[in-house]
Amino acid sequence: MSRRFVLALLLAALTLTAGCSFLGPTPDSYTSRYDYSVGVDATATLEDVTIRVPVPQTDGEATYDADVVAPNGTVEGVFDATVVETQYGPMLELTATEFPVETRYYRHVETDGVGRIEEISEAEYDPSNPDHVRRTRRTVSVSVTRSAPYPIETRTPVGQAPTFYEDGAVTRALTTCSLPDRDQATCFAYDAPVYLSYDTDRNATVSGSVVVVGANEWFAGGWTGNSYTDRVGFDASGPQDGWTAANGTTEVGRGNYPSPER
Repeated sequence: MSRRFVLALLLAALTLTAGCSFLGPTPDSYTSRYDYSVGVDATATLEDVTIRVPVPQTDGEATYDADVVAPNGTVEGVFDATVVETQYGPMLELTATEFPVETRYYRHVETDGVGRIEEISEAEYDPSNPDHVRRTRRTVSVSVTRSAPYPIETRTPVGQAPTFYEDGAVTRALTTCSLPDRDQATCFAYDAPVYLSYDTDRNATVSGSVVVVGANEWFAGGWTGNSYTDRVGFDASGPQDGWTAANGTTEVGRGNYPSPER
């Protein structure tokens, strides 16, 4: 065997080894986190408002306090926020004497080829002008991210990681995932109890979205990871006064597995 051939073989082996080392998981990059977000949207003013939506829990115990979600006690200065116990488990309760919604007017303008929207007065608004827009809607939201010990359980999180509702409070049924199932994710649908109480116009609509995401991330030649998502959404019309069933979806096992060990 020639010396030149041996040298080429050694270089190939070193290149392959370096490539494997580069593509292998980097332990210092292993991280886990939870994201919790809440949003409420209305098309008319609400009076005497009480809204209860699920807060992440494990075994019936809330994993978020109100002072974490709303450090100053309110969500955008509109809703007072607290965590309360209900027959369906812990919930984030949002209350307000009034949730005002005003009609605002805007126009599309372009300066040096760059378009933008600017607010105008009602007197300036021309409904026949396609560049003018009238909006009667208001959205209030909050989002909190927290780090967690690595790794978290993302394939079977219910009972092992923060999700909405215990298994005894709702019944999750296998369903088709709304996003492409390229990562072999599994999805479950369920009726999610939420509490809505307020006075408003009979034609008003109120929408809400509550989401918790648990995710593991690591670097292996590029950032990758896996996650689960629990999501509750509702749409209501007119005045409300009590519990109603929102749409719940739990998606588990999305991403790359297994999570590398430390």
